[in-house]
Amino acid sequence: MNTKPLKPILSILFLGCLFLNANAQKLPNVQTSSVRAPVNIKIDGKATEWDNKFQAYNHATDVFYTVSNDDSKLYLTIQAADKLVINKIMSGGITFTIQKSGKKTDKDGISITYPLFDKKNKPFLPQSLGKQGAEISIVGDAGGHASDTKEPQDESMMNTYNKSLNASKYIGVTGIKTLDSLISAYNTDGIRVAQLFDNTMRYTYELAIDLKLLGLQAIDASKFAYHISINPFVPDIKPNDAAAPVKPGGGFLSLVMVDDGMSGSGATTDMWGEYTLAKAVKKDTLVN
Repeated sequence: MNTKPLKPILSILFLGCLFLNANAQKLPNVQTSSVRAPVNIKIDGKATEWDNKFQAYNHATDVFYTVSNDDSKLYLTIQAADKLVINKIMSGGITFTIQKSGKKTDKDGISITYPLFDKKNKPFLPQSLGKQGAEISIVGDAGGHASDTKEPQDESMMNTYNKSLNASKYIGVTGIKTLDSLISAYNTDGIRVAQLFDNTMRYTYELAIDLKLLGLQAIDASKFAYHISINPFVPDIKPNDAAAPVKPGGGFLSLVMVDDGMSGSGATTDMWGEYTLAKAVKKDTLVN
């Protein structure tokens, strides 16, 4: 068998891991500063406007992340490289909770959960990914493979996985009275999301929330506590399931949480931090 086409890809994956490990050692565990979002920020699942550099690497959740804002929106950008962590995100999603009071026990927190997949369309990265003969899999019922595609591990592999991400069509919401507990991922309500794999199979998640939905203002340099959790398995999601609101920390209030046997852990991994909004730029101070 000819393995030459695989060698450059394996080299890229190896060098990417070395870079991520070195970078992680230099970053704080929790972000420590306010960050003004780039003027050219786009919610497209790519961290190119950040030059793939992040404010923190959290060891509890094993992800790189940056919280930032501009005058009208709050942003969360997350990147994961470990397959077990990525599979856990695919299985249960990421819940981002904002506590305006700054208290962890605040029952009035606002939570956003994404991505949300049902069992039939949930992407899964096998541990053999990047090795000769590895398969691209979308998980089916009872842990079976709904489809297995033996494709060359090049750009076609990335495209196949990115296409599978389109199956996540809903966002879980709690704490915003004007919104339902499940809204479309393509909504016009002030919450934007995106996710993509890059050519080294790093997974990037992006979230943007209108500050007015959170009751925050950049001009006041508001301070709040935030909670990021990587959730365990979430049962099937149905858009008309009004009895299944998402709760902070992941999961659904009316459903029992169980591990799917593939997420790497049946428990939620999470972290807390505090963030002060980067103050709004006054129009009269801008230079024409």
